[in-house]
Amino acid sequence: MASFALAIYIVLILVRPMDWWEPLLGWQLVTAGAIVVFFLGSQKVLNRFQTTWKDIPQIKLAVAFWIAAILSWGTQFWFGGMVTAFQELGKVLFFFVLILLLVRTNRDFSFLIWALLLSVLWLAVHAILQHHRGYGFGGYPPLERIRNRETGEIVRQARAFGVFNDPNDLCLILVVAIPCFYVLYKTYHNPIGRAFCLAGGAVSAYGAWCTNSRGGVVALFGMVVSYVIVSTKGLRRYLVATTAISLVTVLAPSRFGGGMSGSARSIQWGDGLAMFKAHPLFGVGYGDFTSYSSEHMVAHNTYIHVLAELGLVGYLPFFLIIYLTLLYLRRTINLGPLLAPNVRLVLIGIFSALTGYFTGMYFVSRQFQHILYVLFGIAITAVYSACKSAGVYQTVFGNLKTDLRNGLLWGLGSVGIIWISIRAATMLS
Repeated sequence: MASFALAIYIVLILVRPMDWWEPLLGWQLVTAGAIVVFFLGSQKVLNRFQTTWKDIPQIKLAVAFWIAAILSWGTQFWFGGMVTAFQELGKVLFFFVLILLLVRTNRDFSFLIWALLLSVLWLAVHAILQHHRGYGFGGYPPLERIRNRETGEIVRQARAFGVFNDPNDLCLILVVAIPCFYVLYKTYHNPIGRAFCLAGGAVSAYGAWCTNSRGGVVALFGMVVSYVIVSTKGLRRYLVATTAISLVTVLAPSRFGGGMSGSARSIQWGDGLAMFKAHPLFGVGYGDFTSYSSEHMVAHNTYIHVLAELGLVGYLPFFLIIYLTLLYLRRTINLGPLLAPNVRLVLIGIFSALTGYFTGMYFVSRQFQHILYVLFGIAITAVYSACKSAGVYQTVFGNLKTDLRNGLLWGLGSVGIIWISIRAATMLS
């Protein structure tokens, strides 16, 4: 029951009926859903917490990230900011930990992944309806932007509800679904199941196209390249990658033709670097980027946003969660014949989906949003369950000190890479 409640909670986060369906308007369904999940799974949480805390390092890193958010205001002696960070980020990370504690069996995982994919399919249909008839579910219209002020040319971008009101966010989650549908298509033998998965991937891809999202196209690049790297070998790997990237470029949405870096976005990135330079350890404070930004906007870059608001104390655990999750996925995939073929395929799909999402995060600020930690939770539980079932847990997770040391070096190095790339973008904009 607890895993089923988790699945319903994910549906509420993505579909958000309380934002568009009149009978449920204004209902606090997300909060109520979290309470129900904890109530139904409380016994499992208590029984599994100690083992999971020991076995999965990302839980400790999530706690460190949470503490860093609280300290970002504690060092400035503002109690109200500390309470806000404690409550807001705490709720997001609490659900992340619940996923790690409650999802153990193939049945649990199936509930979760299909809740995600069916919700994303609903979002894709919504995006397509907006594109073709001018409004989606709940009568919600697309976002309209002026592409050319001289000609008055307008670009319509599909959007949905909640965090998906931003077309970039909607496109990112649609990109996540594409490789997941594809690997499920390859694992199924039932022709109806295969047809549904193939159609689901196609509908998700078309929905992503309807968002006209530049950041989404970058995510698509990341997803395609990562999938090709882990699923093919030799010359074929490079031929398929080149072909896929060429197709993405040709079919890219209209706004992509305008270039990837606008002056406004470069300004926000530059402001973020200035904040980090002035407050390198603890940042300017959780949720306070817009107060320091010259345009009073968010960074439109998750990594810069974390650096600016939480400093190195918050950025490093955040980076390490990403680093270890991708490392463990890649390491498990490389075990090859030690895994069941279908399990390996699913892990390849998740790896590709996450890589695409993390690539797209370079153009949106989503470091504190539920959906990111749902994806973390699904990926980590998939790896952990696969390793436990195959008896290879120590092979994948057993070298933690070295992995953390390497991750810290990569994390510190990434700050320099971000700094150089943003300076270059600012100079070119």
